[in-house]
Amino acid sequence: MKILKKIIRALLIFLLVLSTLALLCIAPIDDTPYQEQAYYEATLQALDSLEKTLAKEETDTVQAGWSEKNITPQKPVSLMGYGWKGDYERVHDSLQVRAVVFSNNVQSVAWLSYDLMVLHPDLVHAIRQAVDTAQLPVRNLYFTAVHTHNGFGEWAKGLGGKLIAGGYNEDLVKFIVEQTLRAIREAYADRQPVKVGYGEFAVPELINNRLVKGGEVDSYLRAIKLEQNSGITALLCTYAAHATFLNSKRMDLSADYPSALVEMLEKHAEIDFAAFAAGAVGSHSPLKEGEFSYEKMDSYATQLAKPLLQSLDSIPTYYTTQLRYADIPFHLGESQLKLSPHWRVRPWLFSAVMGNINPQITGIRLGDVMMVGTPADYSGMLYKQLHAEDIHLVVSSFNGSYIGYVIPDTYYDQEHREARELNWFGPFTGSYMTEVMNKFIRIVGDGP
Repeated sequence: MKILKKIIRALLIFLLVLSTLALLCIAPIDDTPYQEQAYYEATLQALDSLEKTLAKEETDTVQAGWSEKNITPQKPVSLMGYGWKGDYERVHDSLQVRAVVFSNNVQSVAWLSYDLMVLHPDLVHAIRQAVDTAQLPVRNLYFTAVHTHNGFGEWAKGLGGKLIAGGYNEDLVKFIVEQTLRAIREAYADRQPVKVGYGEFAVPELINNRLVKGGEVDSYLRAIKLEQNSGITALLCTYAAHATFLNSKRMDLSADYPSALVEMLEKHAEIDFAAFAAGAVGSHSPLKEGEFSYEKMDSYATQLAKPLLQSLDSIPTYYTTQLRYADIPFHLGESQLKLSPHWRVRPWLFSAVMGNINPQITGIRLGDVMMVGTPADYSGMLYKQLHAEDIHLVVSSFNGSYIGYVIPDTYYDQEHREARELNWFGPFTGSYMTEVMNKFIRIVGDGP
């Protein structure tokens, strides 16, 4: 009898401890519509402030220059993209930071793309701090990444940084920062008046909707064409397929198909410089068949580049005086990392692991092109809900913070990793971000 009492007592204590932990660590999903939330009102106020203060005066002709610098680590470090794989074993293609600096007599902005999976706030903070300290003539920074799943990590602090990116390697971060500064300086020094052009090319045979079988895709390769007075041409490209052409077994360091695409474009006699940014990659993967090979990846890049190269000379270009940079805070409510359809990890625990998340929406208006940067894997399924009158819209992901996958609200309860594990801020994030982006596009893209 005494033994039975001890067992029952131990069981009750165990259940009490388990219940306490559950109360401390688990909470119900908050399904309050975002329009009724305080964070929504805060973002609307930020948009209103932007509309009142954004400068739209006449300026001189836009100038642009470009440069790239190698950011490949001097020795192997942690791979980033397919979980804990350890250090890379070989370098297939060197990773780069590519900078394009735009300027006129009012402002300047550096468009920065990294051959990395994401741009983490710790890395972005170090870059911004270095730009301020160096007193560069470029103060506005537009960040993006190619989203390679075979890039390197070791650029994020804290427990989350250790779990996701292998920690924070101060020497490596310093090296990336130094190379970024060099790229910005060279791009700024290389500036000339430029003509701007835009082209988009449907390549549906190369992309797949991995969230919804047979679902719609954003199939366009988008390209911004820049022509300096000297005749030198640059291309800035986006595509919505995840940079996951390499399989998860590879221990190679590589920028995946974006690197092969850039190399293919730069082989063209008329193209001096090319750069890539991940487009609306949420929900989208590259369409590929059979076992992986680099030959297949090069063929994929060739097929992707083909319609652009065939039409390169027919893309009209023009001088413009329109250059405008803007950013706004994208306020969020509590985190809602799902454990089940109705339950989430409590926000304090999420923050303890991932740190504070303070995302932004960023944008560049360049002539009749509007570039919008998102802090997420923004789903290509949402692209058609974005509205831009009389301007060409180019959406990129990973602009310096990260809030997970942003997908259509319809699929929030779907049993898929994007909806279940990576949709971090609740059931209405897709509609909320899309509404904010549309208001932002109207404000920044409006008028001369």
